[in-house]
Amino acid sequence: MPTINSIFDDAIGQESVKKTLSIYIDAYKKTDRLPFINLTTGKGGGKTFFARKFREALRRSDGEKPPMLEVNGKTIKNAGSFFEQVYPVWVQHNAFLFIDEGHNLPNDLQQIFLSVLNVDKNPRRTVEHEGVPYDFDFTKLTFCMATTDQQKLAEPLRDRLRDIAFEEYKNKELYDIFHDNLEWKADIEQSVKEDIISSFRGNPRDAVAKAEDLKIYVSARDVRKVTKQIWKEFSDAMGVKAYGLTASEIAIVKALGERGAMTLTGLASVTGFQKGAIQKDYEAMLIKKRLMKIDTKRELTKKGLDLAREIS
Repeated sequence: MPTINSIFDDAIGQESVKKTLSIYIDAYKKTDRLPFINLTTGKGGGKTFFARKFREALRRSDGEKPPMLEVNGKTIKNAGSFFEQVYPVWVQHNAFLFIDEGHNLPNDLQQIFLSVLNVDKNPRRTVEHEGVPYDFDFTKLTFCMATTDQQKLAEPLRDRLRDIAFEEYKNKELYDIFHDNLEWKADIEQSVKEDIISSFRGNPRDAVAKAEDLKIYVSARDVRKVTKQIWKEFSDAMGVKAYGLTASEIAIVKALGERGAMTLTGLASVTGFQKGAIQKDYEAMLIKKRLMKIDTKRELTKKGLDLAREIS
């Protein structure tokens, strides 16, 4: 059984991801080579956290740790800006290049990466851009990407990457992340824990944000114990809605509660939301929370109907 590197001791959840990255850490010490990694999960799922942990544990065969060069895909406007701003630093320092939000990479750079990352048995590549040759030596360089939307990457590029998909976080894991980030020992009533868990949106970023907000609230109010009443007051004051829903998601619940089952077009007309936004940004959480279901139309579940009556 592969052992998990101690760098991940304080990381909650994602056991499979930890095991895979730990194998790569051990291999890198001997070979100075890594596959081209692509970390995939939803927004706030911990990709950047794990990428930083991973790089922190990397040691070359000579014991040196590669410096980290972290870039957001949104900031790279085209291939020219990559070669002007990112490439020189990456190559000069033999860095661990981490591209967050990799699905936002411009198309011309994705096409260049098709050649750059096609190393086969030869880890050294030279590609030309606007008549200028650029050398890549992957016995010295390392590359890692993170994305929330793989479909925006060119399919051949996806094939060049070693995909590491994150698992869905369990409620207990999210609560543990929440509790660890409180950094104080105030008592939380057992009856409140379910309310707290139900407010999570399924990712660590949200759990950490709620912990930070609660920490501020209890400090301001000098609270010693979080009761149901305190949690309600906190939720009202800090805008935490039922099931952790956003105002837009609540609007959809209200519309379906008032009008019954609707087509996507009808729901968009009633709420004023774009159909694409409903499909991409709002429906997933309502379905995840088992508040809405889709057959031929969008409609609320019993749980969703109960919520609609509660907020009407």
